[in-house]
Formats: sequence, C-alpha cells, structure tokens
Amino acid sequence: MKVLGYLFLMFAALWTWVVLPENAAAASEQTKEPFFAPEAMTQPGPPEVGQKPFVPPEPGEEIPDWLARWELARLLSYSEKYDASVREYQRLLQEKPELTDARVELANVFYWKGEKDKALEILEKISPKEVKEEERLLMANIYVANKEYEKAEPIFRGYLQEHPDDAAVRLKLADMLSWVGKYEESLKAYETILEMRPDDIQVRRRYAFVLIWAGKPEKAARQLEKTLE
Repeated sequence: MKVLGYLFLMFAALWTWVVLPENAAAASEQTKEPFFAPEAMTQPGPPEVGQKPFVPPEPGEEIPDWLARWELARLLSYSEKYDASVREYQRLLQEKPELTDARVELANVFYWKGEKDKALEILEKISPKEVKEEERLLMANIYVANKEYEKAEPIFRGYLQEHPDDAAVRLKLADMLSWVGKYEESLKAYETILEMRPDDIQVRRRYAFVLIWAGKPEKAARQLEKTLE
C-alpha cells in the first residue's frame, strides 16, 4: 500500500508540474475541458400532473377563455406535448401580455424542450423582482450551459445566502468555480458540502481532483484514499 501511495503521489506531482497552470489566471485562459461538464448538472424537469394552480370558481361563475387556455397550456406541458403547449401559451400571452407567471411558465417549457436560449430570452426580459427563485436558478443553469459563468455565479451566491443548506446548488457553484480556475473558492465550497455530507464519496472525489488542479497532490491523495477504504 505504501508503494502504491508513493506512486500515486509521484503521478499527482507530475500532473501538477506538467498539466496545471502556474496560477489561476492562466487557468481561466486555457480551453481545458473540466472533469465535470456543465451538462452534468441536475436539470429541473416538468412538474407532476395533478397540480391545482387555480382557485375553483364560485357556483355559477363562468371560466373565461384565457383562463381555460392557461390551464390547457399547463396540462400539455405536463404530458410533454411541448410544441402544443408553447402555441397555447403564446396565444394566451397575445391576449394577456401582463401575465408574468404565464410568461415564466412558457420559459420553462422552452427549457424542457431543449430551447434554452429562447427560455433565457424570455426570463431576461422580466423584471428581477417578478422572477422567483426557481426561475433564477433556471437562468443560472442556462448561463452555465452557455459557459457564461460570470452571470451564473452571482445568482448561485445570492441563492445560497438565503438557503445555505442547499448542498445541490452549492455543488453546482463549487464545480463552476473550479472550471474558471477559482480553485481556492471552489475548495471552500466543497469543504462546506463535506461538512454537511461527510460520507458523500462523489463530492469528496470531486474535491480531490480540484485539489490536484490547485497543486495540492498530497492532500488530494488523502481524500481519494478515504473514498477507497
């Protein structure tokens, strides 16, 4: 085991000397592909069928066409009939352009059907005060997918100020910081996650790889050993 450990340290040292840049600034200028690609991030999916978004009308009260169309658009999205859902949302918003919630929902449908840029275009035109946390995280995910990391970072940080125990979002931030060469900030984020989830082998391995990038092979070796016991 000592021999294997020694060989690993020699390999890590060689990796650090040959592959790692001299500083984080140089890292951000490289086109090095990260171990963990943006597409690997957890993506939100359509809500479950059966939600009741509207208050039932009073007896004898008529349901207007626009409200029926809104509910139809939602139901179509729940059953993954995205093209039909988009058409209904667009018709709804032609009649009721002031419905911000419907506009946000349309952005979500575009995201689910893989048209992320259209989703982002809609969300960026909505006042930040009217965008809920879930949609801001959606924006951050799209920014990451587009490699616009500088736009995603403040969204993740702002969310974590309000929800410091959200390990999943903190992991996204930790991964992203490592991709742009902010290794020390990334390591701190990983360490916070590991305080909450010390038995999470995959997070610890990610942490170890970033330690290698940061030029700390011995510490990386100790972290990897913990995941292989």
